[in-house]
Amino acid sequence: MQINPFDFDHRVKKARRLFEEGRDVPPQLLDDSVVRSWQRSRHHGLCPDDRVIFNVVSRTDVRRIGEHHHLLLDDVAPEMELLFHSLGRANWILACIEAGGVVIHALGNENPACRDLAPALRVGVNLNESVAGTNGPGCALAEGRPSVVCGSEHFLDEARVFACAAVPVRDPYGELVAVLDASRRHGGHRIGILEPVALAVRAIENRMMRRIGGELRLAIHYRPELTDSPMRGLLHFDGDGCLLGANPVARQMLDLPMGEGGGRLCFETLFEGSMERVWTAGNTPVALSCHGGLQLFCRLEGRPSPRFSGFSPSGPTPVGQPDPQAPFHDDPGVNGLLRQAQRAFHHDLPVLLRGETGTGKEVMARWLHRSGPRAEGPFVAVNCSSIPAGLIESELFGYEGGAFTGARKGGMPGKFEQADGGTLFLDEIGDMPLELQARLLRVLQEREVTRLGATRGTAVQCSLICATHRDLEQRVAEGLFREDLLYRINGLQMPLPPLRQRQDFDDLVRHLLAGEARGEEPPVLSEAAWRALRGHCWPGNIRELQQALRLAVALSEDGIVTVEHLPASLRSLAASSSTRPSGTLQQAECETVRVALARHKGNVSAAAKDLGIARATLYRKMRQFGLD
Repeated sequence: MQINPFDFDHRVKKARRLFEEGRDVPPQLLDDSVVRSWQRSRHHGLCPDDRVIFNVVSRTDVRRIGEHHHLLLDDVAPEMELLFHSLGRANWILACIEAGGVVIHALGNENPACRDLAPALRVGVNLNESVAGTNGPGCALAEGRPSVVCGSEHFLDEARVFACAAVPVRDPYGELVAVLDASRRHGGHRIGILEPVALAVRAIENRMMRRIGGELRLAIHYRPELTDSPMRGLLHFDGDGCLLGANPVARQMLDLPMGEGGGRLCFETLFEGSMERVWTAGNTPVALSCHGGLQLFCRLEGRPSPRFSGFSPSGPTPVGQPDPQAPFHDDPGVNGLLRQAQRAFHHDLPVLLRGETGTGKEVMARWLHRSGPRAEGPFVAVNCSSIPAGLIESELFGYEGGAFTGARKGGMPGKFEQADGGTLFLDEIGDMPLELQARLLRVLQEREVTRLGATRGTAVQCSLICATHRDLEQRVAEGLFREDLLYRINGLQMPLPPLRQRQDFDDLVRHLLAGEARGEEPPVLSEAAWRALRGHCWPGNIRELQQALRLAVALSEDGIVTVEHLPASLRSLAASSSTRPSGTLQQAECETVRVALARHKGNVSAAAKDLGIARATLYRKMRQFGLD
């Protein structure tokens, strides 16, 4: 039922007057979350009559943020499109905002009816409360729960033309990674759009669960008929029965803390009774009791992987023994380094993974964790380049309650504390702010972390893996990375080769194809398709290959992948193969072009001069090799 617009405006105006007089605002006048957002906005130094300036972050930052969130966008975009169609495309703008507050995808802002809203919902706009005051996405990010902000509930006067509903998106580890927002012009009443947005978010979160894989996937619900519905909880386990991740529905049902996954829990710690009943019943829901008396219904989601070995933890892989799930298969150039890294890890030495974007650094880090001495502990990953500089300190080291405005009452453990007894993976450490590197060095030296606002430290014991695509020695020379920190994290350095240099390329393709087939018989590649794959330069490395194979599997018919099922860049490569050099020569040429561009930091004119070719020729080769 819609609220009378006059009543709505009257209540908000009364709440605003009480707020400005410093008096308490009764919850029947205004939602507490809006009042808290007003308080945060004022703390950030904003005034209601300030101009709303929806600045776009730099083009470089937009590109970097987009690249970092490309997998998230793969899951978000299809569900946003479905929601947009279901709304009839009428006067709505949908936007996905990443955890740092920046818009990374939007639909509907080209609609003339949304002309005055569109500037605020462009890709690259920062919607944090510190910049834009109280708004739906900013409030949802700050509160970690759904938020509806309409009209004069916005802190800034100029923003009161908006009505927006935003719902947080959480990954399989319970971390808030984005917000999905639906906005339109304010019509004088609160909008009833929250439920369809929440359903779209649930579908996104279920898509994200598929990305973490898992040898065994379970669906749970209070009612048996809903274990096959979008309302179901999802649990994914690895080959030893350890919990890899859970969607928010399952986390709420089982009261799982945020960040739980990565090996700390298994089936027996979650449920009473044997897994055999669920296994035997297959797709038929089975009633199970949780520890504590709650009864849920549990059903197998799909078929278990052949690698699933039951729910008796098998322990870490013995040092020096081959692991059939090792991420680099039969590449002789890497196998020796794998054994060295495994030995170093067992002796509690930090490992530094170096390689281009998309070469599998996190896959390697997870493999080292599973084969290491702390395999039964959590695996906690932090991307140092994706967390805003103002938040990364509290993310890594945690904070005490009251440490700053907006801090949770009981405080929050940082990533170091969450990784205690397991492995901490610091991805893109080369992008860590310089001022934070000194504190990180101190924690690594003392093995003790002190939360923001705390006076005493907490001892932590965790294995450390760092990764970067940057030249850290060059960063040291430029004064952007501490030399003493480089020595500390460089216990053993492991370079990961780009895909174009991998000697196990064919095995990797077959492995990825089998994974994309999701338990079914994987399709067979035609000879022409093989030639196109082998001849491509793969600037996006394994990530690009995986996307190409995912498309091929989706489009293939009769179990055969042909050239027509590959992305356009590979189809054009195959079509003109008769006039092009062989795959090996072409890869060498591609590598030469790539190195020249990297040497001159993307300056095409300088790279062309270095190569002794015209700039137009270099542009043509960049398009040919997918380097533009």
